Amino acid sequence: MTSLPSPTMTRRLTTWVTLAFLYVYVAWSMTYLALHYALIGLPPLVISGARFFLAGWILLAFVGLFLRRDFHWGSLGEWRDASIVGTMLFLGGNGSVAWAQQHVNTSTTALIFGTIPLFIILFEWVRPGGVRPTLRTGAGLVMGFIGLCILIRPSPALPDTRMEIEGKLALIFAAVAWAAGAIYSRSHHAKGSPLLPFARQMISGGTVILVISVLHGDWTRVSPERLTLPCLLGFGYLVTFGSLFGFTAYAWLLRVSTPERVSTISYINTVLAVLLGWAVGEPMSLRIFIGAVVVVASVVIVLRKKAVRDTVEATPSEA
Repeated sequence: MTSLPSPTMTRRLTTWVTLAFLYVYVAWSMTYLALHYALIGLPPLVISGARFFLAGWILLAFVGLFLRRDFHWGSLGEWRDASIVGTMLFLGGNGSVAWAQQHVNTSTTALIFGTIPLFIILFEWVRPGGVRPTLRTGAGLVMGFIGLCILIRPSPALPDTRMEIEGKLALIFAAVAWAAGAIYSRSHHAKGSPLLPFARQMISGGTVILVISVLHGDWTRVSPERLTLPCLLGFGYLVTFGSLFGFTAYAWLLRVSTPERVSTISYINTVLAVLLGWAVGEPMSLRIFIGAVVVVASVVIVLRKKAVRDTVEATPSEA
């Protein structure tokens, strides 16, 4: 007979769960700001490739050294699936976000990339044997795309430059790529620690991005003079607090918390990222404020659907 946890153990677990949620809320919302500073001296593909390649190997080594019973190197099929998912998530998703944020402020970046659950709904609907959204979910979907149009539409008082428009389109592509990767990952399961799929995906995706960055000549643009302290701190934050510790805390929360609570990360991160952008001096126009309210409300509505929560939880989004 399995004994129930004591009240003291329950309180301790509750405390650790609360701290883990607070960490993921804050740490992942700050990745947009950290990326902004990393871009001062590093090209976007160099940042994304090196960041995920390093974090993935550190995470894999951690599981191998300290969680040996749960370590499994992975079959060829598991690495193949990790490569497909990692390429969609980290090249198509985060790589596009890194490029776009050279031209789009952090608040707008977080809001547009935060529409991932809306595209998950669409993919779930149109795929063979997919689920048709309910009336409430459909309303949230329509609301979300209205908010997206508000954010993308240039302001009459201060029209977007050509690069800003391309940056916003790249962010939509990033959300679509991440949603596609999330849908694909649902049908594939890996043995061992839940940290292992994240590690393999980061290693595979990071490797693909690094190869492309070399072929594109991005490494020739890296010079010691441009590697300022804010740039290095931003990059270090992305590797450690954003990817390494962030995914570790998230994987633990998937085991000990409820789907409803874990799904709150998707929109709370977006809200905090917008507030952080505003706090460091980014403009908060009425158009961005209205778009933010509409997009966040739509994501809250959409995440009430269990199938969407499950998919979002399988592949959490962070810049």
